[in-house]
Amino acid sequence: GKVNSKNNMALPSVSVYLDNTYSGTSTNEDGRYTLDVKKKGNYTIVFQYLGYKTHKEEVLITEFPFKLNVVLTEENIALSEIVINSQENPANLIIRNTIAQRKTVLEKLSAYKADFYSRGLIKIVDAPEKILGQEVGDLGGGLDSTRSGIFYLSETISKIEYKKPRLLKEHILASKVSGDDSGFSFNTAIDVNYNFYNNTFSLGNTVISPISDYAFKYYTYKLEGSFNDSDNNLINKIKITPKRENDAAFSGYIYIVEDQWLIYAVDVTISGKRTGITPIDNLTLKQSFSYSETNALWALISQTIDFKYGFFGFKGEGRFTAVYSNYNFKPNFSSKSFTREILSFNTKANEKDSLFWKANRPIPLTIEERTDYIKKDSVQLVKKSKPYLDSIDNKNNAFKFDDLIGGYSYQNSQKNTRFSIDSPLTKISFNTVQGWHGTIDTRFIKRFNDYKRYFSLNGKINYGLSDDRLRGTLSA
Repeated sequence: GKVNSKNNMALPSVSVYLDNTYSGTSTNEDGRYTLDVKKKGNYTIVFQYLGYKTHKEEVLITEFPFKLNVVLTEENIALSEIVINSQENPANLIIRNTIAQRKTVLEKLSAYKADFYSRGLIKIVDAPEKILGQEVGDLGGGLDSTRSGIFYLSETISKIEYKKPRLLKEHILASKVSGDDSGFSFNTAIDVNYNFYNNTFSLGNTVISPISDYAFKYYTYKLEGSFNDSDNNLINKIKITPKRENDAAFSGYIYIVEDQWLIYAVDVTISGKRTGITPIDNLTLKQSFSYSETNALWALISQTIDFKYGFFGFKGEGRFTAVYSNYNFKPNFSSKSFTREILSFNTKANEKDSLFWKANRPIPLTIEERTDYIKKDSVQLVKKSKPYLDSIDNKNNAFKFDDLIGGYSYQNSQKNTRFSIDSPLTKISFNTVQGWHGTIDTRFIKRFNDYKRYFSLNGKINYGLSDDRLRGTLSA
């Protein structure tokens, strides 16, 4: 289905999940979502989005696919009269209560399994024509006539496991990179494991959580208002501000559930200067949590990382979206469940076809993303075809005058073979034993697959005029 606002604007990054579960998804930038429900019957679907009232829709699913469009209304956030007249900062009291709950939550999160999905998108908004005098070109078809386009698009589906005090363990089931059918995406759960219940976590530099034990040394807090969610929980909206300019601290908002003192949502921003990632101008991190009565825990179900960057004349923006679902907080781990291995890939993880991705992708592709996949995958097919590879080889294999100095190479791209020979003119030298002597180096290499397996044969012949001796080496 699709999620819109009252003024018919598509709402991106809306958390959509089955009530009282951790089974959910998120909307794409066009406001569209896909929620995986296997059985027919009665369901309550929850739509949660910061700044808008949480909406619950009771549905009877009698056939698949089932379509459900909803309209969200803006949340009314208000300060109570008691808060307005309070002599003490009420936000500080809320944060202290939340900090007191921090270790209890971490204990509940000490062991779990979950499903993970991530989509990474990096755009170039403006690209220079040249860098250091060299033509930039269209970056393999990635840039259009306005010098903008998608630079990187990828998806990951994986299983994650965690047991305190181990590192997060991830097994990637499927990986897809636009324009590279043998590539592996770098957007993994391990790299975006940002837990605000920890005192700190790594985001370039080590950043301080606004509910860490020593948070009051780094942040000031202001209660901007409260509202009730669909289950009548009172949610406090607290503005956080760093105390000092250069501290690795966030600005923005953290939403806390009254009485439970748990995180309902996070919407914070940090500058590249504060993180130490200098190409990044600003990075915005949003997290949404879902409550399960069974586990008595609000768990992270969706996360988005938005950023703007600039370097060497390039300007752009990106978004990494993640969905966490099907948590199991009572996993049956054995003594062999955890080793030194923290990341692994399923056999043929990067060879899943479009039908697999259509059936298993929890967030639908936008029109822009679909177009990028079609365009770049089509270009790749052409660039792997025999006529194209032969035409490139014919051009590159043609002998040129400067090959006498730089050496010559011959390549057969279709067979993944290359032969090269260094110019003997550059290897002429003199020593007291051989007198004037020269060397010829030759190399042959055959690549077998995308896992860097290859056969290589190297030969070297050296002859000296004074000792009239031929020396040679051969290695394979």
